[in-house]
Amino acid sequence: MKEKILFITNLLPYPLDNGGKIKTFNTIESLSEKFDIDVICYISDEEDRRNIAGLRGIANDVQVVCKNLIRSVSFKDFFIDYMKSLMTKYPYNVNKFRHPDFERLILNKLSNNKYYAIYVDHLQMMVYYDLFNHENTILDQHNVESLIFKRLIQSENSVVKKALGAIEYKKLRKFEIGMLHKAGQVICLSEEDQKEFMQLGINKDKINILPIHLKSSYCKNNKSLSGEKFKLLFLGSMSWYPNQNGIKWFLENVWVSLDKRYYELYIVGSNPPETIKQYHNGKNVHVTGYVEDINEYIEKCDISIVPLFIGSGQRVKIIESFAKGIPVISTSIGAEGLIYTNGEDIIIADTIEDFINRLEDVRSNRGQLDALTFNAHENFKSNYSAEFLPAKLQKIIENCRG
Repeated sequence: MKEKILFITNLLPYPLDNGGKIKTFNTIESLSEKFDIDVICYISDEEDRRNIAGLRGIANDVQVVCKNLIRSVSFKDFFIDYMKSLMTKYPYNVNKFRHPDFERLILNKLSNNKYYAIYVDHLQMMVYYDLFNHENTILDQHNVESLIFKRLIQSENSVVKKALGAIEYKKLRKFEIGMLHKAGQVICLSEEDQKEFMQLGINKDKINILPIHLKSSYCKNNKSLSGEKFKLLFLGSMSWYPNQNGIKWFLENVWVSLDKRYYELYIVGSNPPETIKQYHNGKNVHVTGYVEDINEYIEKCDISIVPLFIGSGQRVKIIESFAKGIPVISTSIGAEGLIYTNGEDIIIADTIEDFINRLEDVRSNRGQLDALTFNAHENFKSNYSAEFLPAKLQKIIENCRG
């Protein structure tokens, strides 16, 4: 009989339509090889209940609470929620994950089961730590949350937003440090993240570097032809601000300087704001919104662009591109935490001029694209294949139990 793990995460990790969900789903699937997994999470609306079936076969039980966490219905609702969070010890982005029904689900599971470990997926869900206060708690940090917020404040021009952001950052940093200390083991994605946690005073011995691991069931077949337009792909949910910020920078600074006779741009991802939608013209700029199958766009495009300037952790979209055979051009921050060699398995560009020049280079030398694609796929097989994940997670759990 398998031991049981209680897995607490923010959103139901299905369908697999963003990087966070993909990482979480693969983690649950890998854990299920050795353990029975009980999952508690949120869904954004009642229609999402049908997606619980996506975890059938890998989770023993899935319990959900319906709450819209992605964005407030209106600014008024957001402002009310934000003011409420100011009255608590929790930062806004943590406080919004508190819900009495979620608390009841956790308490019910704890009273009726004996768990080998508690797996907390995302820092925000540690808001419930006092309920289980479990020495065998694993905290899976998808990002260094306080670092993301610090970079966000630094990129903000509004004095008011900077002031409010400073309050939020102080509370978030305090919460993050406290929860990192309380967790028995911490998982992060890269050496960079590990160093950030150590600078926050966390013992290196409890920090496990575990890169994102993916399955590779699809690989791009279509090869670009020199006579066709060079097709660029930006992939990512617009609910995540760094994606909005990055593609807006690209459109305003790089895209305007490219010769449109030779280029076409696909912006693929859910919830694009009007500031991005306005660029859609159906000719050389396509803003798709949510799509069922991103492979359709990977197949038709020549290169994936990752112009990110905010964030931490690891970009699933880059590892996914490595796996699926589409070359990548990214900023240093976009590729932060990844194992790569610039110019061999990825192209790094941090300025407007770099992006323009590197795109022109590969557009005129399609053979370079083939070399990038091959090297990136070899990188994926060596470092990010999901076949290695179960054993690595098992070791972390055993370390947690001492």
